[in-house]
Amino acid sequence: MKHFWLLSLLFLAPQAFARSVEVCPTLPSGTGLEWTYSEGPDFDVCRASATGSEDQAFGIYLGNHPSFHPERAERIGKGKVAGRRVTWYRQDPGDSNSAFSRQTLLTLDRKWGYVAHIWVTADTEQQLLDRLSVLERIAFKMP
Repeated sequence: MKHFWLLSLLFLAPQAFARSVEVCPTLPSGTGLEWTYSEGPDFDVCRASATGSEDQAFGIYLGNHPSFHPERAERIGKGKVAGRRVTWYRQDPGDSNSAFSRQTLLTLDRKWGYVAHIWVTADTEQQLLDRLSVLERIAFKMP
C-alpha cells in the first residue's frame, strides 16, 4: 500500500505543479476578451482574443528570457500597460505585417529579472486604441 501511494504521488506531482491561464493578468470586465494559455519550459504565454474567435488581440510572454530586445527595435511611442509607463516599439515584419502592431517590455520583478513581453496586433487605428485601452487596465499577478 505504501508503494502504491508513492507511485500515485509521483504520477500526480507534475499535474499538481502544472500552470494554467490562472497566471495570466486579470482582464478588465466587459472587454469580451479571454485568455488562451501556453506553457514553455520556464515561461508562460497568454494570448487574448475575442470570445469565440481565434484572432489574437494581444499576447504576453511572462518569464526571464524574452526574445524581444528593445535596444534593437525602433521606438514608435509611449503608453501604459497595467497603469505603468512603457515605450512601444515597432514589431519585426516577420512577426506582424500591420502598421498598427507594436510591442514593449515591462519589468515585473527586477530582483529576479522577471519580465512581460507584450505585443499588440491591430488592423486599424481604432482597433489599436481599443486594445491599448484594455492593456492599460490589466492587472498582473505576482509570479
